[in-house]
Amino acid sequence: MSSPSPEHPGARSSRLAASDAPTVIEAAFGVGSPVFTETTERLSRIYSQAGHLSQVAARFREWQHFRGQANGDTVAEEQLFINQTYLALLARLVARRFVAPRRPISNAEELLEVINVDYFSRRGISNFGEGDVFSWPLIEVRWDLGLNNLILESMQGLADSVATPDFSHASPGILDSIYRQMGPASGPVPRWLAEYVIEAELGMADDPSRSLVDPACGTGTFLCVAVGAMSRAIAKTGGDQMDLLFDAPERIRGMDSDPLAVSLARLNYLLALGDLVQEEHPPFLMPVYLANASSADKFQPLALEEDAVALKTTAGDFPLPAPVIDNPFMLDWVLGRLTNYIDGAQLRLHVQQEEVAVQEVLNAYYNYVTSPKPRTPVPEALTPQQADTLLETAKSLIQLHIKGEGTLWLHLVQNMAAPMVFAHRGFDRLASSGSAAHLVTLGSSYLRTNGKAAVVLSAGEAEQNAKGCRLITMNELLPNAALLVTGPEQRAKFESIGELISPDSSWADAQTSIRVVAED
Repeated sequence: MSSPSPEHPGARSSRLAASDAPTVIEAAFGVGSPVFTETTERLSRIYSQAGHLSQVAARFREWQHFRGQANGDTVAEEQLFINQTYLALLARLVARRFVAPRRPISNAEELLEVINVDYFSRRGISNFGEGDVFSWPLIEVRWDLGLNNLILESMQGLADSVATPDFSHASPGILDSIYRQMGPASGPVPRWLAEYVIEAELGMADDPSRSLVDPACGTGTFLCVAVGAMSRAIAKTGGDQMDLLFDAPERIRGMDSDPLAVSLARLNYLLALGDLVQEEHPPFLMPVYLANASSADKFQPLALEEDAVALKTTAGDFPLPAPVIDNPFMLDWVLGRLTNYIDGAQLRLHVQQEEVAVQEVLNAYYNYVTSPKPRTPVPEALTPQQADTLLETAKSLIQLHIKGEGTLWLHLVQNMAAPMVFAHRGFDRLASSGSAAHLVTLGSSYLRTNGKAAVVLSAGEAEQNAKGCRLITMNELLPNAALLVTGPEQRAKFESIGELISPDSSWADAQTSIRVVAED
């Protein structure tokens, strides 16, 4: 990577060293900290007055749907939603401090653009969270609830709290300890184990051209380690580090059904790309998607079109033609451009009936998607039949916006299509943590022929599914956990040969204290 920029005067004292950053961050921003208490109190006041609005209620409902953990206690659920919103917004501000470390947020307009992630889109970083479930605090002006000052006060207070620490060299996982304070059942995979999986078992360090998917990526541990392995492989071969920005988002991708985990995984992935994103760079898609990896069956072929499918959601069916499920850039581009037409429909409502306004902007959108676009990432035009399919989805998205749900569903459709996009693409490697289903079922969905998968899971489940796999037990290093790898059936174990190691240790450092030995 390019050399780090010189420290600005006075920055050294506030720099977050890799060794103590999680501790410092948790004390400064974690549950119970002054900024957490102050911000969540303000967010609670906003929610109490705006929670009934369609764009807020829809986001809360879909947040519940993705988590699948609604417990009937609405008050507790709403408070958790508010707490998680705090962390998601904090992640956006940390990302802003990382990508432009020498330039403070200039004014309220820029601050709000960071919160609604337009700031990142303008810098060529797409799919960072546009319109997601955590964007609800930015109530549209048309509702006129008298909350503008409170909203700005809340966002400014949070922004002020991240203004002092130096995030210019922040490492992936910097906010993960706060994430764990909010209730996830299982802890993260230690860095040394993730690196062992990526490098030693999956061979990602030997060949930077290999692709990898994590279908249940959590906060992105395996993804970030794979990006690091690709970076080192490029350096080893004397390649241009800027190739990392071209290749990593294309080859290393993940998804998860936990909205907060996805927010943090996107931040962590950005940090893993390093100071390349602090320079002028080509546009790229943040390749972490809010989706259920097991939901590919929710895509149903359309009866009249073999090359089109319909995504079934709580808001209805969204049909998509083949080109947009074959190419994530196409999906992002054609739906991303739809925001202009959505805004156009909203403006036309002042002088036209809804049906007329919607149809007129759909006609304009049809002309756009069926026309060549030579200076865009997706120059190919859709055929009239493909455009008609896409217009069904466009019409639904426009109507949902007019109904008051904003761009939520635009974001969700772009993300929930990931299982089909990934399955069509296929990957060389799969790394994840969770269950044996990730190895078997998801492996068959997402791996290419002769692909290889590795999954960290409970020791008991690993034993039950070890047939035809390499089983590596952790013993005292990670009690009740094991590693399953597709390939020849064999058993091995991690054996401690030295001092205890930190979860944040690299595999290179851990090898002085750990070895892997074959079992008879």
